Amino acid sequence: MKKDKIVSDKKPDFTEISDIKALDCPKNVNRMNIQQEIQNLFENRDEHPLFYIESGSRLWGMASPDSDYDVRGVHLPSKAQYYDYRQHRDLIEIMDGDFDFVSFDLNKMFGLIAKSNPTVLEWVRAHIVYFNAFPEWENFRDGLLNRVDYKALYYHYLSLAKGGMQVMQTADNFTYKKVFYSIRGLMSAELATQQIMPELQITELFDQISADDPLRHWAEDYLEIKKQQKEKAQLPEVEQTKILKLLECKIEVLNTQPVQSTNDLEKLQQYLTEYSFSLKQHFYGT
Repeated sequence: MKKDKIVSDKKPDFTEISDIKALDCPKNVNRMNIQQEIQNLFENRDEHPLFYIESGSRLWGMASPDSDYDVRGVHLPSKAQYYDYRQHRDLIEIMDGDFDFVSFDLNKMFGLIAKSNPTVLEWVRAHIVYFNAFPEWENFRDGLLNRVDYKALYYHYLSLAKGGMQVMQTADNFTYKKVFYSIRGLMSAELATQQIMPELQITELFDQISADDPLRHWAEDYLEIKKQQKEKAQLPEVEQTKILKLLECKIEVLNTQPVQSTNDLEKLQQYLTEYSFSLKQHFYGT
């Protein structure tokens, strides 16, 4: 992997953004405002911003009218933090109105990628990109996705779906949001058993699932209703019973499908190590 022409030591220019598609933004929040928020944040910090995207319901095409803007990404720690013997916090968290910002340091993010964590892999695959200073990005991303372990992906998505189902059955939590999060998780887990990468956009994910699937039918019928409801809107009780049964049936089917591991962990770790080394060598010196 090349180790020259990496990233400038200068503060990044947030007007030079890659691969941005239009956002469906309310009047009080727009794409450039979010880019400005990120720029303002790092003007007073020593960390190096690398990559920031929109995550969650807006990325998936199923946002509610009051959905936050979930900005997620990765940074390199400052040089002083990197060389310090003391352990420093490995993430930055900011919650300011509609602006929900989380940034992992590179080691934390790559550690999760090495486990084929679906959340950070969705960041890598995101089509709503606010800022990208990763060198040779497309080559790195494509090589990474070719090394994903679908077995790990399956268990992660299944766990996310089951966790959502447990939450939705507690008091006042049976929301459209929780239901669709669980639907996404189970559909994505099903595709992982077939070694197919799940689409991020919810309607495109539906297209990957059998047209005869009753869970897909329910989700397609209720998607537009979900998008018109606020985040905490509850499903009608009659629908709660119906969708819970559909989700449980999907889990029963998944439990009968064997899942094979599809990657060499050592090769994935080596791939991440080489890329991490080239970044750190540039920013911190040889």
